[in-house]
Amino acid sequence: MLAGASFGGLNSRVYAGLYPDEVAGMVLIDSAHEDELRRAPKFFLGRTAPRFLWHPLQMAFEAAAFVGLLRLTQSSPTQGKDPSQMSLDEIIEALRQRPKSIVGNVSAGIVLPESYAEASSVTRIGDFPLIVLTAGQSLDFGDSELNREAAAYQQVWIHEIQPKLVGLSTHGRQIVVPNANHGSIPQELILSSIHEVVMEVRGGSATH
Repeated sequence: MLAGASFGGLNSRVYAGLYPDEVAGMVLIDSAHEDELRRAPKFFLGRTAPRFLWHPLQMAFEAAAFVGLLRLTQSSPTQGKDPSQMSLDEIIEALRQRPKSIVGNVSAGIVLPESYAEASSVTRIGDFPLIVLTAGQSLDFGDSELNREAAAYQQVWIHEIQPKLVGLSTHGRQIVVPNANHGSIPQELILSSIHEVVMEVRGGSATH
């Protein structure tokens, strides 16, 4: 079973296309799609550094994590807590604050056109259970004009782009999460979707 969020969904699609016999089900979480390159507003695709710096910046983050610099610069409200006394949300947040997770997020944000091209070659994978979770709200960019463009694109994202991911499998379906934006789809919904796919693969019925 594969679960892919945002740009990680591109890798999940490529893997499933290369090794279809090893994938029994998939959950895509507001996953990236190659149509973004031609449909999204330009400010969605902007970079804060030139392309030739992407790899050096990634290497710098990895080096900082290796020598412990990221750990020194990060503080977490869950630090020092007994894991057995922590809620699921606190555990997830603590994992996100770990240096490896931070580096992984930076790496995931560095998406080359080649990655989109690889994913675009995978248009149909099979007939396994597939759930596509789609955020129903656009992000707030702090500017009325940008927010207007973002809201308009969000409708394209929901009704045109994300449904193409559903078509990867003959047993695909989309769940639009009305009150969530790209980074706030509830962990409980993600976990329940994974559970549902696992139960379908095993031939059972998911309980909610």
